[in-house]
Amino acid sequence: MKIIGNKPSLFWIWLILSFACSHTPSEPIEFSISQGVLNNMDFASLGIQTGQQLPDILFYNLSGEKFTITRHAPKLLISGSYTCDITRSKLQAIDSLYEKYKDKVDIYLVNTLEAHPQNSSSPYSLDEEPWLAKDNIMSGISAEQPTTIEGRVDLAEKWIKETGIQTPIILDGPKNGFWNQVGQAPNMAILVSTDGEVLLKQPWFDKDEMEDAIDNQLQHLKAD
Repeated sequence: MKIIGNKPSLFWIWLILSFACSHTPSEPIEFSISQGVLNNMDFASLGIQTGQQLPDILFYNLSGEKFTITRHAPKLLISGSYTCDITRSKLQAIDSLYEKYKDKVDIYLVNTLEAHPQNSSSPYSLDEEPWLAKDNIMSGISAEQPTTIEGRVDLAEKWIKETGIQTPIILDGPKNGFWNQVGQAPNMAILVSTDGEVLLKQPWFDKDEMEDAIDNQLQHLKAD
């Protein structure tokens, strides 16, 4: 008669490990004050500049999966957040660029640190009290600073649902790699060539200037 030992089967080992992994807390999102605050809100000199190479940056999609952007097409990356009143005022302009160039340029809105969270200090203020933007109060915009990628995903989905924005939203990682390396600003934008060179860096997104830069880059690629 065969005796069955006390060792757990492979199935039970797999089940236990799967359960443990699914309940492992995600890496918390780091918080810091933008260096632009110490520079009288001048963000132009912060981070990567025109002519430099964009480093590999870890992003997350809305499923919470990690990825890095490829270089097969020009890229336009614009930072923003649900509570950034400046970004919200430019969503129509961002969408218009996306609709015009989506077949030729990869355009993303990068969800970074919340600009005006209701429960904590702003990354753009030295005040420890929350900085609630007047336009947010008038429009009923309110959110806490996400502490995990899951929280950032939830808020991004709320942002999409409430605004109907068509431009794809991706998420900065828990160490805020995009925000830290590109310029620690609430609504900055960079146009990147297929070779990874920053063709235009805007500390504040400007549609007309960016549109001219995109047209110049596409004409250059067509000539090649």
